Amino acid sequence: MSKPLSFLIMATLTVANTLRRSLLIKIISKPTPSRDDVASVIELTASKVVEALQAQSMTLYLVEGNDIAFKQIYYSPTLWGKDPAKEKKFRETSEKLLAMKLPLGTGNVGKVIATGEPLFFSKTGSDAESLKNMSTGFEVLSMLTVPLKTDVVIGAIQVLNKELGAGTDGLFTERDLELLKEVAEYSATLLHRMLDPKFQIGADDTARFVAKLTDQPLITKAEEIEIDEKLVEVVGDAVIRREGVFPYKRLSPSSVVALMANPLDYTKREAFQRATELTIEEVHVAPASLIESLTKKYFRTETHPDGGIDISRVADVVNDAYTGDALSEVAASDLENEESAPIIQLANRIIEDAYICGASDIHIEPQEKDLMVRYRIDGLCQEKLRLPKTAANALVTRLKIMCNLDIAERRLPQDGRIVFKKFTKKNIDVDLRVATGPMNFGEKVVMRILDKQKSTLPLPALGFSEENLARYRECIRQPYGMILHCGPTGSGKSMTLYSALSEINTPDMNIQTAEDPIEYTLPGINQMQMNRQIGLTFARALRCYLRMDPDVILVGEIRDQETAEIAIEAALTGHLLVSTLHTNDAPSTIARIAEMGVEPFNVSASLVAVCAQRLLRRVCKNCKQSYVPEGREKGIIEKALGGPLDGPIFRANPQGCPQCGGNGYKGRVGIHELMTNSEELTAGINKGIETAELKRIAMRTGMKTLHQDSMLKVKQGVTTMEEALANVPPDLIL
Repeated sequence: MSKPLSFLIMATLTVANTLRRSLLIKIISKPTPSRDDVASVIELTASKVVEALQAQSMTLYLVEGNDIAFKQIYYSPTLWGKDPAKEKKFRETSEKLLAMKLPLGTGNVGKVIATGEPLFFSKTGSDAESLKNMSTGFEVLSMLTVPLKTDVVIGAIQVLNKELGAGTDGLFTERDLELLKEVAEYSATLLHRMLDPKFQIGADDTARFVAKLTDQPLITKAEEIEIDEKLVEVVGDAVIRREGVFPYKRLSPSSVVALMANPLDYTKREAFQRATELTIEEVHVAPASLIESLTKKYFRTETHPDGGIDISRVADVVNDAYTGDALSEVAASDLENEESAPIIQLANRIIEDAYICGASDIHIEPQEKDLMVRYRIDGLCQEKLRLPKTAANALVTRLKIMCNLDIAERRLPQDGRIVFKKFTKKNIDVDLRVATGPMNFGEKVVMRILDKQKSTLPLPALGFSEENLARYRECIRQPYGMILHCGPTGSGKSMTLYSALSEINTPDMNIQTAEDPIEYTLPGINQMQMNRQIGLTFARALRCYLRMDPDVILVGEIRDQETAEIAIEAALTGHLLVSTLHTNDAPSTIARIAEMGVEPFNVSASLVAVCAQRLLRRVCKNCKQSYVPEGREKGIIEKALGGPLDGPIFRANPQGCPQCGGNGYKGRVGIHELMTNSEELTAGINKGIETAELKRIAMRTGMKTLHQDSMLKVKQGVTTMEEALANVPPDLIL
């Protein structure tokens, strides 16, 4: 039994709706769209026209030099019904037209492009005769042709016949004409921006385009809405700036209406909802400039182009307050009340700013003549602020108070933790792992930011190659044994382990972790925070866990012989144990465990796999530059990959773009060296052979080195040759 026409139309519209939403996300995620996106905008526009007007036929044209090119053609399935021969003919016609160009001035389309004025013909009008002359393969009952026009005409859209099921006998109306003109107007603006980089599109035009294509209300002025100031204050500027979501009205105690530049960015919406525990019930589209101005209005701090807070205002107050040797010493009582000292505001602003910028660490560093504040972002330290030297003691004292350290002790290193939610009214739920140490010009403080709102990533998003991902997934599903991750601090070991636990976490598994600190809170997993001051060490936690019926145990780090021996005992007695070590590569982990005093046969018997990893900066997708490597570069990559390089690779744009903040890089990706155990490797470990020979054995049994995996990322266009070689040198044994 055939499906009714209305069902076919609705199915077509559903597909078109899904398509245009996915395309829209792609388009507006780029601050500077490229010519490659023209086809996406054309397809997006065409689907919107067909849906809104229920047209039987739609053609979109663009001007190319002295010609008119066919860019998109749509024929409704109702034109051929159940006749496959007729369907084939329409498809062949479409392909033929898309390969054609017409001279400027040809036909009705040429007239519209020349005059910039629309045409509206129907079989009941005075121009009915011209419809009969159109070679379409079907009877034309009505035609609308409108220009794609900004300050110049760049093309046209033509629709023929309304679907007969729409109840209008196939005839368009004046309302249809106005709607088509509206669609053409906002589509022309974005198309022109892509075709001509000199043509600037404002934030208002972009918002109008987004609103129309998503069928969401558009807000262009603050006066159009009534803003709930208490709601804005409760949410806080950190979440608003970070997620780009401005809530302005409560619908219920747990739901709000919000402004967004991109209402289809569900990642941002979900992050906002997790951070605030407020559901976004309705979204109105607003220009990014309006959201920014509202944020500035309700929060006095300003923002930098990189998204961070402009802390210079607070810093200026600190400069004024701490100029002079008389103020080099500050009493602790002066640093307890937020209103009593500008240094307290500065400490909070530094942490807030680092959080918004996506920093992993904050460095407070006393220099000979001043105090330097640096953030580590995407693996690199960046200077953020310089303060007078006389403010150093006050700032360090304030940070010590926040993590309950001894403010009188300045000669010895100290470790602590800041639960930042206790010190701010804003929605920033982060903990900071704090380390202080005496330097030649004063005490240095380093704070590692642990974002409690941040969720783990799925394993495929961590950068594993297809081969390594399949092998690693097989390893984490073993019923017993030991899996070790190695690499320097900040190489992504913890994220990989948490992602692995999330993947195997099911109700029938008892997973227990011993961590220092607990970086991510995982539902359904039992997590224990270490506390060396009271004797709660990794070794003691492991002994406890062996009596608590575990299936999987995570130990934050194997640091000593006692912990290593208990971990191996757990792995040999029916438990899967995962942990971390600080070694340069996977094979050298064996020697490191042996140095702790563990017998080689115990290591080989318990070991499932060792995964060494690093994080490389991702080259910016929006502004990366392709080139064909030559000479030494080409030799390095071909030697690592074991074959010729076909095609170009990419380098970072020295000037960068708005999307990457002028850095040429944005985000990071993991590279991995996965060494799985084998009979040959077990024999080598038991014989105590050297690390270099273990590496050769591992490579013979399928291991790709860190260097090889980094070159694979270079070939895939994920990172650059410069970034790869700066982090992992070429293998000497290749």
